Parts: sequence; C-alpha cells; structure tokens
Amino acid sequence: MGSGKTTLGKKLARALNRPFVDSDAAIEQVAGMKISDIFETYGEDHFRQLETEWIEQLSIDSPAVIATGGGMPCFNNNLQKLNNKGIVLYLLRPAKELFKRLKNAKTQRPLLAAMSDVEMLSFIEEKLNEREVFYLQADVVLSREDQEVKTLLRLITTSS
Repeated sequence: MGSGKTTLGKKLARALNRPFVDSDAAIEQVAGMKISDIFETYGEDHFRQLETEWIEQLSIDSPAVIATGGGMPCFNNNLQKLNNKGIVLYLLRPAKELFKRLKNAKTQRPLLAAMSDVEMLSFIEEKLNEREVFYLQADVVLSREDQEVKTLLRLITTSS
C-alpha cells in the first residue's frame, strides 16, 4: 500500500501499449462488491480464494500490466502463479517512506483512516515484516532509484 504500484503500472502500461489492470478493482467487478464488503461479509479466506481464482484465469495470451493488492502474493502460492504468468516486480520502499506517502492519503484508505501516526507506522512496519519474505521472491526487486519506466522497459526487454 502506497508504494506506487498503480501510478507506475499505468505509466508502464502506456509505454508498452498494454492494458493496465488493478487486481482489487477487477475482483470487485467480478464479485459485485467492494473488497471491504467481501472481507466483512465473507472473511479474508474467501477474499484470498477470489484472488487465487482471478490469477488462475489470467491468460499469457493477453499481456497486461497488473497492480496487485499487497496481500495477494502472500497466500495460496499466488506469487509462484504470478511468476509463471509473467514478470513480477516488487517496488521496494522503506516503511518510513510508505508512512509519509500514506499519511496524506488516510481519508482514501479506510484501513488507515482511524489510526494515529504511531499506529499507522507500526502497522506498516508489521505488514512489511510479515510480507517481505514473499515480496523478495519476485522476479525483480526494484530499489527506489530503479522505479522508473525507462528502467522497467530495459528490464522487460532484456527478460523477454
């Protein structure tokens, strides 16, 4: 959350002349409900299963740039499934940078809206600690300095 997946993904999709897909938005469309409502009504396990089913229906014949939800790679062997479908990038950002980026967007992030600054930083650090073992298994781990479209285009063309 807050790493820039959507912003960078849209720019990369334009540069590659491919569609951009936000996995959470796609899952909301398929389920006919908001992610928060899926969690509230059916629980996290159900949502994670929807993510897995969504990945499994992806076709390598229809290439796209996809921004996933932060938890998607951490469940049901989803990271391996994504790696098998294409090139997976991890946008590495330190917790304090994510905090600064998200602090100004709290009203747009219901999960963070009620948190104090201390709680939010602690939450971000905790999630990174839990998930980074998965994130670091991406095909490419990009430091902040490498998170530019021209760098990504070079990586993608040499990986293809």
